[in-house]
Amino acid sequence: MVISSLDTRARQAEVQTSEERYRAVRQARQVESLATRRRILRWVIRLGTGAFSLALLLPALALRSLTREVTEVASGDTLVYASGDHSGLPVDVAALAPGTAVQAFPQGKSDNERNLVELVRLAGDLPTGLVAYSAICTHLGCTVLPQLSAQGYIICPCHGSVFDPAVAAAVVHGPANRPLPALPIGVLPEGHVVATGGFEGPVGPV
Repeated sequence: MVISSLDTRARQAEVQTSEERYRAVRQARQVESLATRRRILRWVIRLGTGAFSLALLLPALALRSLTREVTEVASGDTLVYASGDHSGLPVDVAALAPGTAVQAFPQGKSDNERNLVELVRLAGDLPTGLVAYSAICTHLGCTVLPQLSAQGYIICPCHGSVFDPAVAAAVVHGPANRPLPALPIGVLPEGHVVATGGFEGPVGPV
C-alpha cells in the first residue's frame, strides 16, 4: 500500500514536470515567433521607407538633370556681361579693346556658374580676333581672373595655372593639365556676341 502510494506520487511528479517542460518549450517558441514577426515587420517597414524615398528621389534627380540640360550654354545664346555696371546687358564688342578680356554669361543662364565665359579680344579683326573659353579652371574648378596678365595670359588665382588664349587656351603653367574648353562664337551686325555651340570639352576638372 505504501509502495503504491509512492509510485502514484512519482508518476504525478513526472507528469507535472513534463507539463512544465511543455509549457516552457511552448512559451519559448511563442517568444521566438513573436521576435521573428517583429524582425520581419521592421524589415518590411525599412523596405517600404527605402522604396518611398527612392520614389521621391528619382523625379528630383530627373528634374535636376533636365534643369541642368536646359541651362547649359547653347547655340544662339547671346553673351551678356557677368558683372559690373553693364551686368546682364549684351557684350559690346566695340567696347572690348584688343588685348583685353571680359567675363560673360549666356543670357538667362547665369544661375549655372559653369556657364561663365572668358571672352578675349586678341586682335582688331572680327570675328577671327575674338575667342571665348570656359572661365572655370580645369585644375580644381576655380574661376579664372577676368583680366588678362601683362603677357596676355588667362590666370587662375587659386593655384596659379596659366593659359594662353592665343593658342587655344593651352596650359602655359600648371598645376592644370588641360586647356580651358573653347566656346564657338559669332558676332552679330550690331556687335553682340552669340554662342554658335556649346563648350567643346568638359568644363572644370574631370
